[in-house]
Amino acid sequence: MGIEYYGILAAIAFATSILGGMVGIGGAILLIPAYLAIPPLLGIPALDMYQVSGITSVQVLASSLFGAFLHSKRGAFDRRLVLAVGVPLMVASFIGAQLSRLVSAHFLEVLFATVAIIGGGLMLVRPHDTESLEYHLSYAKSVVVALPVGLFGGMVGMAGGFLLAPLLVMFVKVPLRVVIGSTLGIVILGALTTSIGKVSAGMVEPLATGAAIVGALPGMWLGVRISHRLRVQHLRLVLATLIAAIGVGMLARIIL
Repeated sequence: MGIEYYGILAAIAFATSILGGMVGIGGAILLIPAYLAIPPLLGIPALDMYQVSGITSVQVLASSLFGAFLHSKRGAFDRRLVLAVGVPLMVASFIGAQLSRLVSAHFLEVLFATVAIIGGGLMLVRPHDTESLEYHLSYAKSVVVALPVGLFGGMVGMAGGFLLAPLLVMFVKVPLRVVIGSTLGIVILGALTTSIGKVSAGMVEPLATGAAIVGALPGMWLGVRISHRLRVQHLRLVLATLIAAIGVGMLARIIL
């Protein structure tokens, strides 16, 4: 592959990581369709899902680590929340993956998309905007939020981390800035195990993945800077739009 190919991968990673840094998503939900669709439009050989999954797993791990570090430097990262949500989320995802054969995939995808649209709407209903980073963490509520998200995510085969933000804000009363920074920490837990598996299976192309990481890190840096310059209500609007758009996109793919 030529320099143009690696440049396009880096550009895609840069663009998606800006949004990831802004609203606290690892980016796989955006990266996978982008890596599959954009290169052929630019006359570059298409990547298959095998290649994309390998690149994305390691890139998301690297960019999420960097993003979580940047948010923590600004006080918007809570290790307690990461563990309280991340551990039960991983357990529930594993259980969901095992149970997925018992339920129609079509039903699960429709349900997941519907929940995403509702989640986006929840971000706009009775907003709890505050610039303060102080809050009381309820471990019980955190687990209650993590379990269904992990279960549905594992059954559908999608992390579902983007659903955490509205639930943590609405039901656990975590400040949105802390949710954004800490969600990247939660993404790390899943991305680490996925990356180890992909690397050990020989599914990670070093040059392509390196190009993606080179593009992703400055994108994440820029996204975090933008995030902390925006007011919380503006971040909430961006996140609500993104979550709802993901749900609508999933429904459109199912229907069409």
